[in-house]
Amino acid sequence: MKKTTYHLNQQLPKVAYDIFVKRYSLKNDKGKFVETPEDIIQRVVNVVSQAENDYRDGVKVEAVQAGFRKIMLGQRFLPNGRTLANAGTQFGQLANCFVLPIDDELGKTETGIFSILRKAILILQTGGGVGFSFGRIRPKGDFISSSKGLATGAVSFLKIYDTAFDIIGQGGGRRSAAMAVLPVWHPDIFEFISVKEKEGLIVNFNISVGITDEFMRAVKADDWFELINPHTQKVWRRVKARTIFNQIVKNAHHNGEPGVLFLDRAERDNPIPNVYQLEATNPCGEQFLGPYENCCLGSINLRHHLKTEWQLARNGSLKKGSIDWDKLAETIHLAIRFLDDVVDTNRYVPSVPKIEEAARASRRVGLSVMGLADLMYCLGVGYGSPEGVELAAAITEFIRYQAMLTSIELAKERGPFPLLKGSVFDPEIVGTNKKIGRAKGWQPKFGYQVKETFGRPSLNWKKIVQGIRRYGIRNAALMTVAPTGAIATVSGLEGYGCEPVFALSYIMKTHEGAGDDYRQISYESALFEEALKKLFQAGYRLDEKKIFEDVRTAGSCQSIKELPPIIRQIYRTSSDISVEEHVRTQAALQAFVDNSISKTINFSSRATREEVAKAYLLGWRLGVKGMTVYVSGSRQEEVLTKKEETMDFRPKTGEDDQFRLGRLTKSKMPANICPECGAVMQVSEGCYTCPVCGYSKCDS
Repeated sequence: MKKTTYHLNQQLPKVAYDIFVKRYSLKNDKGKFVETPEDIIQRVVNVVSQAENDYRDGVKVEAVQAGFRKIMLGQRFLPNGRTLANAGTQFGQLANCFVLPIDDELGKTETGIFSILRKAILILQTGGGVGFSFGRIRPKGDFISSSKGLATGAVSFLKIYDTAFDIIGQGGGRRSAAMAVLPVWHPDIFEFISVKEKEGLIVNFNISVGITDEFMRAVKADDWFELINPHTQKVWRRVKARTIFNQIVKNAHHNGEPGVLFLDRAERDNPIPNVYQLEATNPCGEQFLGPYENCCLGSINLRHHLKTEWQLARNGSLKKGSIDWDKLAETIHLAIRFLDDVVDTNRYVPSVPKIEEAARASRRVGLSVMGLADLMYCLGVGYGSPEGVELAAAITEFIRYQAMLTSIELAKERGPFPLLKGSVFDPEIVGTNKKIGRAKGWQPKFGYQVKETFGRPSLNWKKIVQGIRRYGIRNAALMTVAPTGAIATVSGLEGYGCEPVFALSYIMKTHEGAGDDYRQISYESALFEEALKKLFQAGYRLDEKKIFEDVRTAGSCQSIKELPPIIRQIYRTSSDISVEEHVRTQAALQAFVDNSISKTINFSSRATREEVAKAYLLGWRLGVKGMTVYVSGSRQEEVLTKKEETMDFRPKTGEDDQFRLGRLTKSKMPANICPECGAVMQVSEGCYTCPVCGYSKCDS
């Protein structure tokens, strides 16, 4: 049989190649990069595939390695940034996402406030991001009998954590973001909601309010809501639910924070409710995790699973493209096997043994997607349109089905995850309405009925139920949708994660040294450029130069009347998509994703607070697990902008000496300015990614 060779180096554009090497290559003792992208992938494959030696399932390690190389060198799948960077190094810690518990005690116990702070710092040093719930900390002003003093409250300890993380980052460590969650019933909720109202005070945390169904029902009914002291479990005070809700809306409208997490919705998908209750997520919100749990992620590049692209006939009729479902199924099977191997080869954080214990007990993995918007461009489907929502659901259901099929097969070969008994996947109750303790049997009921399958093979969900009853399942959770910042950049994608494309064209001015030395960089959508070529081949005579001039002004093609309506319907950008379309797309994805989703609901600069409130209510009603909103222009340090707002990073008058990147300290660096090259970074769910050099604060 002829051996197939994959040459990633030849496929990557130079910019992506350089970023890949800079972000993930090992260095020699002189600090020089010593690996090509192919070398990096081979190193990762060699390390991760060693787990195959632990099992005697008749599959040769060499065959598995060939499969892993095939999907990674073929740009069909990439693991998260920590796996690419740390596999085979002294750290060997391959996970991005962690959640640690915090109890209302300073440090005598292992879950005390300062005991957990130490553990968090050790995780941050390996490049992981950590989420916390501060919900068990007694409220500000509560009497402490042991010291006869008054408690300083949850927010005071959030500030201590933030300061500690900032100092660690300035000391040369990788700046990983963190997530702070406070349940909506906590008495300190008003102070928490407003803690990031003034930019720059909390710099290392995203913040989210943990919302309950009870609270949302009270909001709808304009009813009273009780705030509970977590230390005594007594009612601290009663307030109108809408008073809290309106404060959340006000601050989110102001600068995008806090986000909201719908805790009860997440708990309904908790695979092991008999072990813990979910209360916090990782920094970008896509992973609800129990105490000490972590998750290794990897993403399928949807753009590389096309069979055909859309074509335009000379009569103007559009023939849609098609998905290579068989190829996608093969990628899913190999990717799940890869991620399950990561659970075994991950060296975790040796000084915090509970992390490895939790990982091996549930064997969570997070298979994500990236390039959903690119796929839609190539198929000829408008993101956010009814057809686009259907496509998102059809793809995600297919991935969930194939992922569970693979996990069942792995359970047959290697055994199910150790906490299977008493979980929602307990063979005694799976496929039924029966309960064991707090766990109700898992069933393939997803809250969204896919009507248009886009040529997708049929899915036999009864086979999944029967498989779990017979063999169990290898992984307690399988899917997520991560922001995929850096790995999407090195893959040459225009749409990160499940997000729409930000803009078809934009101009950036980046700092290239001291003084007035700035460089202007123009970015244009290669996929949109291909569309114009297809129009030319179909007989359309358009002024391509003028079209791109217009697109650079607005970032969008919607106002260009010379373009056929079908092109404007397909090549929609984030600002062209209505809030309801954003939310409905997220809900369609969420229906089949057993974990959560990193997605930002974008509003125009003219959006009102009432519109933000309606988005939250719609998201809750449709069953999303979390939401982040962003009103264009609402942050002082703005992300990429359009409409003749060319990104000029020169300081305002009188600030020149302070702002020059050569003199600006990390602690004063605006959150969305890349610390490596000075460009403005794109943002999604608190994950900042530089489109110029690939720097990412989340590095998923």
